[in-house]
Amino acid sequence: MAQERVGEKAVQAAHKTPPRPQYLRTTLIQLMLLFAVAPIIYLAAGLASAVSLACGAMCAMVPQAYFAVRLTAAARQSAHQAARLGLAAEGGKFVLSASMFALVFAVIKPSYPGLVFAGFAVFWVVQVVDGIRLLRAR
Repeated sequence: MAQERVGEKAVQAAHKTPPRPQYLRTTLIQLMLLFAVAPIIYLAAGLASAVSLACGAMCAMVPQAYFAVRLTAAARQSAHQAARLGLAAEGGKFVLSASMFALVFAVIKPSYPGLVFAGFAVFWVVQVVDGIRLLRAR
């Protein structure tokens, strides 16, 4: 009787969809924060400040989104391969961040470079805090 229950639970567990990775949650939190803060900065300090802040935020958000998508794909692989793909995703995130900073300063030429770095720093802190939350949840 007990073995039948264990067998039923195994079958039910097999039919359930796997848990969704929480990596994209960080990107969604950052996006909501940007949509909340950018209008306030625009009203308080003007368009140039809001654009500078948004550029810095995007320098953190786009690489984070790339990293999240890559880790979601890596989670479907074996542990060894997932570790390699995760490390490659981290390297890609670094290169993408550096490239985005270069593009921002070469193409957009923000009026307030300090706000670019402040936006990046705030959104990077959001990534770190949410990453710690993910580690503790497991």
